[in-house]
Amino acid sequence: MSNDKPVKILLVDDMRNFLDLEISFLRRSDVKILTAEDGVEALKITKAEKPDIVLLDIEMPRMDGIQVCRIIKSDPSLKHIPVVMVTSTNRYEEAMNAGANDFWKKPIFEKDFLEGIKKFVPIKERVEERIPVGLQVDYRVGEDKNKVVQAFTANISKGGMFLITRDTLPVGSVLELEIHLPDGKVKAKGEVVREVKEEEEGLYTSGMGIKLISFENDGKKVYEDFIESKLKEKES
Repeated sequence: MSNDKPVKILLVDDMRNFLDLEISFLRRSDVKILTAEDGVEALKITKAEKPDIVLLDIEMPRMDGIQVCRIIKSDPSLKHIPVVMVTSTNRYEEAMNAGANDFWKKPIFEKDFLEGIKKFVPIKERVEERIPVGLQVDYRVGEDKNKVVQAFTANISKGGMFLITRDTLPVGSVLELEIHLPDGKVKAKGEVVREVKEEEEGLYTSGMGIKLISFENDGKKVYEDFIESKLKEKES
């Protein structure tokens, strides 16, 4: 595992609210989050992305977690990947016989969740403080330069931001960003490291966690100076 790349974690559960809970536990961790909501999708992502660890529910549609685990552990190119069962069932023996590396019963709490992952992969906590601020950010994706999507930040840090937008994109997508700061705009490139979709009580909110990759010209200094000014405001 390369030290300069974030750990890739695949979270698999057919209950979206539990996936969102797991994602929230990782909010301060320097990781790349992948998600799947059934066993077939989990296998497809595992083969394509080679995650560093898979956290897997057992009872799911199309293919259950026991079958997924058995297939992963029988594949020479995948069997090294730790698989942890996260479930409300008591199918411990089945899971371990299928090759699972660990078995966690729901409900699970944040401290236990993070400590459990750290037994298998090194995850780092972000030290950069997130600043709650609503900045307009326009973004383009890939070669489609004509489609510009307008979004707003929920929070920002020197290394990234969370964008509130309905036009979410898959993890790994690279965006061209135009960040509207009070003193002007800066252009940057960012990668989607988290995609969040949620529907509750008829209200639809969604967004993307963005890791900032590079800036044009002196954009990085301008962006970081703005963050420093907001931190000073907070301290005063």
